[in-house]
Amino acid sequence: MTFSSTRRAPAIKLKIKDIIQGEFEVMQDGSKVLHVKTDDLVRRVRIMGEITSKTVIESDESVIFEIDDTTGSINVKGGGTQWSGQAFLDMKDLKEGTVVDIVGLLGEAADGKAYINCEMCLPVIDDALKVLRELEISKYYKRKGLDSQATDGIQSAIKDQVKLVESDEIKTQILELLKKDEHIEEGCTFEEIKRALGLTTKELEPELRALQNDGDIFEPMPGTFKFV
Repeated sequence: MTFSSTRRAPAIKLKIKDIIQGEFEVMQDGSKVLHVKTDDLVRRVRIMGEITSKTVIESDESVIFEIDDTTGSINVKGGGTQWSGQAFLDMKDLKEGTVVDIVGLLGEAADGKAYINCEMCLPVIDDALKVLRELEISKYYKRKGLDSQATDGIQSAIKDQVKLVESDEIKTQILELLKKDEHIEEGCTFEEIKRALGLTTKELEPELRALQNDGDIFEPMPGTFKFV
């Protein structure tokens, strides 16, 4: 793969482990690119993962995220220059635990590890996008001859899709319960919902959080939930 000085390098969709397992190579012009297992020389990447830590440096208007996609973790920096102010604005209000879609230029830190200079950071609202990204990367692996990795990715996407369907079913059951005449005024406690739907705490908690984040339900008092 060759690069033109006037053409922007494409953002390759990769898993984080592909980046951290790659090796930097110095080009003739002195710039560095990352040689990854697909045999590509990569300057720009697109990753999707969860914010596991966040540091805001107000003095130079920059933010550093640690992003994890279950295959590995990588630091992402936004802001710090007059050309990256939008990245700072996009990142500074996002919370740990948020899944984000990031595009950026690869850089090499002083310890030799790769990091990403953020150009775009968007929160991922629809979980189906995570499944789609898994399939896109699997297709890319397949095209590059990495058949076993492609198969693993497809199987993972299928499992994630099953989880999404199950999650949607639970959310529907919760809403139907809270819409009933006997619950519309007073709502239901966490324990009442758990008993009525036959769910465990681990199964119920994330679905309630998701419904709250979507604005479908609210918590008038701790541990009690009502339909909006």
